[in-house]
This record gives sequence, structure tokens and C-alpha cells, in this order.
Amino acid sequence: MTKRLIYVLLLTVVMIPTPAQAKKCLPKGCTVWGQVLRDGAPAQGVIVSDGAILTATDKKGFYYLSSEKREGSVFVSIPSGTEVETTWGMPHFWQRLTEPNGTAERHDFALKSVDNDNYTLITISDIHLANLFDDERQFNESFMPRFREEVAKAEKHGPVYCLNCGDSSYDRYWYEYGYSIDCFPKTLADCEFPVPMFHVMGNHDNDGGIPREGDIDFNAAERYRRSMGPTHYSFNLGREHYIVLDNIVYLNSEGRIDSYEGITGKRDHDHYVTPEQLEWMKLDLATIKDKNAPLIVAFHSPMMRYKGGFTGSPIIQHFQDKDGREEQLFNEFTALFQDYPDVHFISGHSHQNMLCYGADDTSKYPYIANIVEHNVSGVCGCWWQTAAHGGLTLAPDGGPAGFEVFPFSGTQMEWYFVSIDDGAEQQFRVFDMNAVRDFYRNDGAMKAMMKHFDRRTDYARIEDNLLLINVWAWESKWKISVTEDGRELEVKHKKSENPQFTLDYYLPKSGWDDNSKNRWPEKYNEPGVKPHYFWAKASSPTSTVTVKVTDSFGHEYVQVVERPKPFGKLMR
Repeated sequence: MTKRLIYVLLLTVVMIPTPAQAKKCLPKGCTVWGQVLRDGAPAQGVIVSDGAILTATDKKGFYYLSSEKREGSVFVSIPSGTEVETTWGMPHFWQRLTEPNGTAERHDFALKSVDNDNYTLITISDIHLANLFDDERQFNESFMPRFREEVAKAEKHGPVYCLNCGDSSYDRYWYEYGYSIDCFPKTLADCEFPVPMFHVMGNHDNDGGIPREGDIDFNAAERYRRSMGPTHYSFNLGREHYIVLDNIVYLNSEGRIDSYEGITGKRDHDHYVTPEQLEWMKLDLATIKDKNAPLIVAFHSPMMRYKGGFTGSPIIQHFQDKDGREEQLFNEFTALFQDYPDVHFISGHSHQNMLCYGADDTSKYPYIANIVEHNVSGVCGCWWQTAAHGGLTLAPDGGPAGFEVFPFSGTQMEWYFVSIDDGAEQQFRVFDMNAVRDFYRNDGAMKAMMKHFDRRTDYARIEDNLLLINVWAWESKWKISVTEDGRELEVKHKKSENPQFTLDYYLPKSGWDDNSKNRWPEKYNEPGVKPHYFWAKASSPTSTVTVKVTDSFGHEYVQVVERPKPFGKLMR
């Protein structure tokens, strides 16, 4: 080795700062700093944030934040074409801040390169684990096999990721049954969750046992922040930029206190995005380079929907504010996306599928023409109760529990719904209403229920040869046709009650105890009509009918229905 080479090597060693030396050279006021590496080399231009301010890494991969540490964590906004290490569904893009405010602390991040220009996002919501109704067993034995099935299919297209839109736990039961949001990462580890899961905070992921003082909303989210990570953050997958927000403002108002152990208030909440998040989001939006690519914004509670649920009806905003500022807050929020032509909101909370095209109605809200909201049904359906009662895993709208799949090819995206019981190939269910009518007329428990609940739909009284079709992910661009022996039947779109959901949920819930004074509670007498139902009338009780549904992307789903078709709890 020459003397000159030895000198160069020694000089190189001297010029690389040690961690202690680097700390001494921190910018004035810096409290959080570190280095981001990509495949072991310094990564320049990576966005790092504490949820209030953000910065980009320099050419050596270092970042410096003058953080007040309010949110309690620092995160890297994962760049396109990279991933972070993931431990059973928990991606390591964030780290908990541990030093007092004013004390500098170092947090490094490691990225690895991956080709994810083509990828699949699987969106789930409302898991609601609570140690009730055998929910963890159902999660592991019903949901997870179907989820793994979709992952296996999607992996042929590219990497697979999961977006969880919140309510992984159920705040009412945190203390009573011992399952809080802190338990959810262990559930994912126990089932060896196969892909990275990006988490959204739901209203039931707040701590209902906190004192009703100070900043209740912020304090109620502390256990979530400790175990799940930041309540608002961003990341990139392929060509798309994702922003995650917490649009639940937890109030936990004084008044009626649940009888459940440890709960201190009503657990009530408003729905909007706090000013602190909005200011951070404006900074984050400014980092987006390709504004024409789809922009995905995820939160728990839906922000807009069709009035009455009917596709194509007037659009109403879904913000909620105790001070009456809903319209103002909604317009201010949607105005922030004017420069982005293809914006997709993804939400949960409602436990039903409701896709809303903002372009269908801009008469009242001027900034929504470029926005599509995907409100995705819940994994738990009706809190895991219908399957516990011996039926299918159904949601409150009578549709199946399940999740939404979004395949991305560059900037092109599609979507389809997957039900836990039936998978992706079935997108509707057909009821032979002659069989439903016979059941309502002859089953003793159902007759008793109809006797007590005069406001519900009594299908014992319907006319002959009707067909009821439940298209659970219906949207305004879909089409439906029904034929009988090659003859097209008239199809009517009408809000209706799902007889199977009445059988699987309302009947067990309302009539479970003959000797209870609480049997047949009046709250179950409300008509359970929902908008994604269609009616047709056949000419014969024994004819075969063919139902064809075509989705927004031209995919056709066809069922040939031989009649008479039996009706029951497990009817497909």
C-alpha cells in the first residue's frame, strides 16, 4: 500500500463524524435528528416529520427537526420505490420520542429499494376486537384465510400492502374485557400478519377511561400513539402519495356514564380534522411532485355521502361539530385538494359500502368534483354477532362483512369488494321471495317478532314470484339486468330490508330470552331499510332467472338462479 493511499484512508476516517461529534454540530434548537439510509447508503431528499413540522434529508441522509415533541414520535414519509422493515403488520416507519422536550435525541431509519410501481392495496376497517362473541377466533379462522387468499392472488401483480381504517378495538370494553388498542399489535403477531399494515385511528381506538379535563381528544389518543404510532402521517406507494388523518375529535362528554368498568364519560365525538393536522397536511401536500397521480387520503369517519344512500342523489357532507361549523369546515378541507385532479378518500366507520363520486353533485359543495370517497364495510360486520348466532358474517346494511382491494398499475387504479364468506367472485345475493314469504308465515319466532315489531317489513304479506337482489357494493356507474327465459325483466331500485339480516341479527338480539322483561326492545322496531337493493318479478315460482351485474370497470358478475331457492341463515 502506498503512503499516499494510507494518507487518503486516514483522512477519510477523520472526516466522518462520530455520533457524538455529529450531536455537537446540531443546528441551534434541534431536538430530533438522525440519518436515513437506503440500501445502506445515505438517502437524500427523504421527508421526515414529527407530525407538526417536516424537513428533508441532506446529501448525507441527515435530518434535523426543532420539534416540540407534542405528538411523541418521529416518522419517515416512505418514498416511492422503497419499503421499511415490517414486523407482523407493523411497519417501522416511526419511532417513539423518549427524551424530555428541549433535549436532543437521535432516531435513524432504514429503507430498502423495491419495485412497487405496480402494487395492491387491501383496505380493511372496523375489526372491533373486544374479547366478545368469540371475535379473535372469528378473526383468525374466518377473516385471515380470506385475506391471505387475496394476498396470494395480488402478489402475482406486485407488492401487497394493507390500510386499516380504524376501530381495531372497542373503547367501551377496554377495561371490562381486557382488550384495548395496546393488544392489537399482539393479535397481528399471533396470526403472523403477512403484509405491512398502515393504521388509521378510529373513534373506538380512544381511551374512554381518561379524566374529563384538559385536551380530552389528545389525551384519549395517547395509548394509541404509544402502541400504534402517529395519528397522522404520510407515505408513498408506487406513484401514489398517501395521507393518513385522525378525523375523530373525541369528547367523552360528562353525562351518562357507561356501566362498563373504567369508562368515565359518554365516549361521544365530533368528526372533522383538527387545525393542527390541517397545518401539517398543508406542509405535506407541498412535497408532492406529481399532482396528477392519484392522491389517497385515509381517515376513519366518512366525509361525504349521497343523501339517503342512493347513488346519484344529492351529496351531503358528513362532518360533525358541536359548535355548528360543519359546512365551513368541510369546504375548507376539500378546498385544499383543488390542485389535485384525482383524489380518493378512503374511510370506514359506517360498516357498509358507500362509494360517492363528488362529480355527481357539486351544487352545494364547490370543491368535490375531483374527489371520490370509498367508504368501506367493516371486517367485523355487525360486531361479529351474526356468525356467533349461527349465520353469515353480515354488516348492518345486510351486506357481507369484508374488505376492499385496490390494484394499482402506475397511476391507474381499480377496486373491488371481497366478502369474508363468499370472496371476490360474488358481488350480490338473490332472494327468492316466495321462500322468504313462507318462512315469515311459518316460523314461530319470526311470527312473534313481526307481532311485536309492527314497523319492520313483514315479508309474509308480499305478492308472488318476487326477486330481491342485494348488490352490496353498488355505485352509480354499475349496471344490473335480470332475465327470465331470455326475457328482460323490469328492475326497480328500492330501499329494502334484508330478510337474512333480520333472521341472523335482529331475531336473536330481540327475542333471545323468553323470560326477560327486556325481550322485544322497541329500539329493534326501526325499519332496517338500505339503498343497495333491487326488485324484479318473475312469471313463475319455478322459472330460472339470470342476474348480471357489471361494475365500473366492465367486469361482469353473473348468477343463474334456479327456483324455488331455499331461504335460511346460511343461504348464499
